[in-house]
Amino acid sequence: MRILMVTSFPIPGEYDGTAMLPIKITRALRERGVEVQIAYLNARGGWFRPTRRTDFEGTPIHEIPLAGWAGGFGLDRVARGFPFDLVHAQHYGGATRAYRACRRRGWPLVYEIHSLLGDEVERDSLGRGLVFRGYLELEKRVLRHAAAVIVLGEPVKTVVVDEKGVPADRVRVIYPGIDLGEFERPLPEVVIPGVGPEDRVIMYIGSIVHPNQGVPILIEALPRVFESNPRARCVLVGGPAEAGEDYRGRLGVHGDRLIVMTGQGPDQVVALSRRADVLVHPRLACRENYSVQSKIAVYLAAGRPIVATDFGDYRSLLGESGAGHLSAPSAGPLAGAILEVLANPELAARLSERTGPIAREFFAMDRNIDRYLDIYRQAIARGPR
Repeated sequence: MRILMVTSFPIPGEYDGTAMLPIKITRALRERGVEVQIAYLNARGGWFRPTRRTDFEGTPIHEIPLAGWAGGFGLDRVARGFPFDLVHAQHYGGATRAYRACRRRGWPLVYEIHSLLGDEVERDSLGRGLVFRGYLELEKRVLRHAAAVIVLGEPVKTVVVDEKGVPADRVRVIYPGIDLGEFERPLPEVVIPGVGPEDRVIMYIGSIVHPNQGVPILIEALPRVFESNPRARCVLVGGPAEAGEDYRGRLGVHGDRLIVMTGQGPDQVVALSRRADVLVHPRLACRENYSVQSKIAVYLAAGRPIVATDFGDYRSLLGESGAGHLSAPSAGPLAGAILEVLANPELAARLSERTGPIAREFFAMDRNIDRYLDIYRQAIARGPR
């Protein structure tokens, strides 16, 4: 089996969930002996630049300029040297760019939806503009053509089936997987500036400015936490740094108890997560958060107590399983949940104990890759709709 992974963002790119998901899938496929290459369909590098071939960890990457994917012929050049069996398109950008070539050539297309289209494109434009409407129309065609659709949450599957009209048997939920081995290797302890050995660390990992992540809710909750627990410190692992300065300003006299660590690579993130007394994900209750995000996989794999807001699949993954302590998505309840975990060692230990089984069952990439391979086989057998 030969798989062409198609993205609209560079690989390796930034170490966020969007870029890391195809990287981790590619690594896992190669470990199983599956041939895989990557096509980066670049919309910003100019119309007629020649296709560039680079390499990432031994995987060939084909950077195809605007003319190559707009005309649908860029993937033909890839196919001549790498006759793939299936296109696995990442996010709506990869899917809409690859659609024309897949339809013309009859290549089976698997579309993996990271977040629902409309949550990111021209979000500030009243009524949305031409870019959004163009993406929306192209995505309708992609969904009619796709041999399979992969989503990152049960609420997204409901939308794809009920609103977008994709047959339920062509839609599968696979949560964003990670290599649990990264959390089993010995790593040196990290030093966090401003945090002493006796301090209690409340930690958030990820973008600190993306609207749906809910970091302002956490910032609003911190004064109550700090006043109730003098040893509490909050560490935001992510950027940008200027956002951290703004958050410190909002905290006033408590500003020096907020630490922001930017530019951390995967190994540093793993090591930092182990220092947390509570890992917090205060995401908003909104449509954009129908998808489960990769940070919760990192949280679960870290084996530390988790506090998260009660929304979407977190209710079953964390609340019903006992792997997380859930609160309403507002500052008061979030502060109460954090303080409860900090003050109750038995609760914290119980939460930590339940994280491992959930991580292995739903997020371990060695299990997820079996799910992907099953979808690939079915998609190749079915072909395009």
